[in-house]
Amino acid sequence: MSKTILLIISVLVIIIVFSSVRSNTRPITTSHDSNLDLIVFWGQGCPHCEVVKKYLADNQLDKRLSIALKEVYNNKNNQNELQQIIKKCPEIDASQGIGVPLSYFPKENLCLLGDQPVIDYLKNKFATN
Repeated sequence: MSKTILLIISVLVIIIVFSSVRSNTRPITTSHDSNLDLIVFWGQGCPHCEVVKKYLADNQLDKRLSIALKEVYNNKNNQNELQQIIKKCPEIDASQGIGVPLSYFPKENLCLLGDQPVIDYLKNKFATN
């Protein structure tokens, strides 16, 4: 009988501890991304997305910019975040859907759709800096 009570108490303690830890974790939101310089929304298997990621890596832009890469085909949280960000981007026509790669510069509130627009923007930005 005492082993059963001990087991029940142990399970309850584990549940309480897990619930406490879980409630202290924060979901991914765009408000936490305000310190980022660039968020690239990309999709698994998207060739244009790979061009952007390769450009960022080849030019070591992660050493000059705070960058987040967010995959949207398989990550519902990232999909939801992309849908919220696209509302801030009047320059992007999302009436037919949202494409990737979509690059968002939070500090400038600028969205660029496609691989070449973001590459051209970054080339221009760092040619003068």
